[in-house]
Amino acid sequence: MAEQEPQQGGRGDATATNGPRKRYAPPRWLKITALSLAISTVVCMLAGIGGIAGIFWYYGRDVEAIDEDALRDYRPPQVTRVLDRNGVLIGEIFSQRRTFVAYEDIPAHVENAFLAAEDADFYRHEGMDYVGMVRALVANLRARSLRQGASTITQQVVKNFLLSPERTFERKVQELILARRIEELLDKNEILELYLNEIYLGHGRYGIEEASQFYFGSGIAEINLGQAALLATLPKAPSVGTPYKNYDKAKERQVYVLGQMQKHGFAKPEEVARFVDLPLEIVDRSPDADADTEIDPTRAARVSPGAEEFVDVAKAELVERYGEDALGELGATVTMTVDLELQRQARAGLLDGLVAMDTRRNWGHGISPAKDKNKARAAKRGAGPHTVGKIYPLIIDAREGLPASLRDQLDEGFPATIGEDFHVWVEVPAGSRYDEPDKTHLEQFPAGGITMGRVLALEAAKERGLPEGWGLAEIGSGPEAATILTDVDTGEVLAMVGGYRYSRGDFNRVLAARRQPGSAFKPFVYGSALRSRTFTAASLIEDSPEIYEKWRPTNYERDVYRGPIRMRVALTHSVNTVAIKLLDAVGIEAAIEFAHACGIESALEPNLSLALGTSEVTPFELMRGYLTLARGGSRIEPILIRSIEVPNQDTWTPEREVAQVLDGGLVFVLASLMRSVVEDGTGQRAKKLGVPVAGKTGTAAESRDAWFAGFSEEQVAIAWVGFDTPKPMKRESGGKAALPIWLAVMEAAREREGPEAEASVAPQFSPFSPPPSVSVRTIDKATGLLAPPFVIDAEGLEHPPAPDTIMEEYFLAGTEPSEVAAPQAEAKADILLDLYGDDEDPADAELDDGGAPPEPEPEPEPEPEPELSDDVEQPAPPEPLSPEPAPTDPSYDELPSL
Repeated sequence: MAEQEPQQGGRGDATATNGPRKRYAPPRWLKITALSLAISTVVCMLAGIGGIAGIFWYYGRDVEAIDEDALRDYRPPQVTRVLDRNGVLIGEIFSQRRTFVAYEDIPAHVENAFLAAEDADFYRHEGMDYVGMVRALVANLRARSLRQGASTITQQVVKNFLLSPERTFERKVQELILARRIEELLDKNEILELYLNEIYLGHGRYGIEEASQFYFGSGIAEINLGQAALLATLPKAPSVGTPYKNYDKAKERQVYVLGQMQKHGFAKPEEVARFVDLPLEIVDRSPDADADTEIDPTRAARVSPGAEEFVDVAKAELVERYGEDALGELGATVTMTVDLELQRQARAGLLDGLVAMDTRRNWGHGISPAKDKNKARAAKRGAGPHTVGKIYPLIIDAREGLPASLRDQLDEGFPATIGEDFHVWVEVPAGSRYDEPDKTHLEQFPAGGITMGRVLALEAAKERGLPEGWGLAEIGSGPEAATILTDVDTGEVLAMVGGYRYSRGDFNRVLAARRQPGSAFKPFVYGSALRSRTFTAASLIEDSPEIYEKWRPTNYERDVYRGPIRMRVALTHSVNTVAIKLLDAVGIEAAIEFAHACGIESALEPNLSLALGTSEVTPFELMRGYLTLARGGSRIEPILIRSIEVPNQDTWTPEREVAQVLDGGLVFVLASLMRSVVEDGTGQRAKKLGVPVAGKTGTAAESRDAWFAGFSEEQVAIAWVGFDTPKPMKRESGGKAALPIWLAVMEAAREREGPEAEASVAPQFSPFSPPPSVSVRTIDKATGLLAPPFVIDAEGLEHPPAPDTIMEEYFLAGTEPSEVAAPQAEAKADILLDLYGDDEDPADAELDDGGAPPEPEPEPEPEPEPELSDDVEQPAPPEPLSPEPAPTDPSYDELPSL
């Protein structure tokens, strides 16, 4: 078959004969679309990046630069601890209870527990957990709100230190910015140290150390893996997730953290398994546990019982020096001058003295069944309507027939009746002033007895389980008391009791109660008389009544006068007329100047009643004045604080300035007069101390204030007793009411070693050792002149003077008597001070008896059963002399006088 030539013009043939195929070119419109999409994507990406950058710029423009030095030198709010002189913790002051602990002191298992619970990748990221952020973003978009965060430990440090805790988008952006900055400035250990010391872990505890002490009773160095895991659960929900608020939830969270520790390699499986099924190892803080385990953060500041006054002083000093705002952040250590054990003994002695007074008055103590007539009068006196806060006679009821709810409370009180039919339950808490621990309430408050009580509530059935219609009452409180004890050589206050039931922030009567010192002020008057060198201890002064512009002061024994007596005898027996005559003779200004030199800083009224102690002073002031005498005329400001140590600051110690303001010889002679008060006069009970004591009793007008002030070679102490709202304490005096308290405090001090004085503050002279400027002469007691070598009897025979007619007396050099007493007949006195004479008959004068009587020491007679009169009404109290008046009470002597 012949081969045919190909035909021309066909599609196929043309293709075969015209070369290779052409490449496919997409349509122009598709190219344009693709290019547009690519450009759009790039633009969007750039716009997104730019937007994010813009957001960070916008919200970060106001973020200030981080103060690197402030973070590195982090000193968080910490607990200020108040110590006694022996280093015993007596109190704490803080706004946040925190104790700083350095990173190197944090055990590895404690650190790992927090990393597992809060930020397992802490050491691998640069401040932000991106995976966690995405997870949180998705959760927040679903919830359409900010429900979750992805905060690393670094971000939490930012939040706690540099930003507010509010949950806003702006704050989150700023948090991320600052987290990166902190990671650049600080290493991981520094960041973790900040975090673990700053976090709040519930019940008022900040930082891991305080939390560990609270939950486990030991510091972080001593807790185990299970306890560390529990601690690490607390940052999530410190207000509701603690084991004391939700035990089951806390246990569940602990197991979760233990699992996370195993998962991330922070703990071995066998270590974790030990604690998964164990109960939580925490301190028992149930209501039946020890009171020191209180979980209420408002009561978290520990104050040792008895030391409240000194903690208040420490707080006031810190506020004055550093300001109220800094108070809770100082982390200071304040060392006080107080001896805690001595302080407690002083408070116990004060309470014993008040109980002895209450017993004399039948107020809560010494009660026996009363006669029917007295019970009838008490019922009449207590007739209604009754008022809350008012004091009425309580007729103690029998215990038979009481409801079961009251029989269960017989260890805490007793039933009584006010008036005819108002039944009350009388509270007597254990350990209180009116609780005698060696007696049951049935023995102490027998049925049919009468005492005084204050109504607390007219209807208290619901609150106390009382029968319908019953009220609530307490024993009507008697007088208050205050005492202060100071070391003579150093001027350091060893004990200070501002009231028998003083609590933090109460009115401190030692520092703030301004009261009349009565005859306890007389040593300053006698001192000014000796200083004038016109008078000596042997000078004779007439004890006789005088009239001063219609005022006739009297002695304690009214209308009893001794005639011419020596100054020593006058102070020994606290003779009012002699003190006034001395003040009139030497001048009021001289006495005021002497008192101010000793340390009395209050304004003193320039009138003759000053001799009787009518110008008000505080117990602290009186102590300061007596301290100058106890130091032989060397004045030093008493101190209550030894030192204040604040981290990174110089330790503060009080400046001690010493000034010899009085001649040592003068003070020795004055102190020898005050020793006679103790040896032979109104302060004889102080002899029980067993060492030389110089002191003075004091009783203000109408026995409204009772004092004893005195000193030994080692300590000076002041004791005061009285009502906060001044009112009479009939038949009480300084020697009876205040001296027993003073004695108890001084006896307690003798049993403890006193502080050693620095040479710069130790006194130069002792008031118990005569300096060279004092001479001794043998004098005739009757005249105050030099004792004669012999006396002549009725038969004209010469004999040596009888020993009881002569004595050795001290004189400042140059003031010794030069005359010798006559061996017989009438002798002249060295000085006989009788300024106004006794010839005037005061009967025609309008007299205003007044003055503060001295205090004789008769043996107290047994208190008769109270006689209740029909017409005695509760008197209105006078205006208070103290800044903090007490509730209005009747006279302390009201029950016996009714």
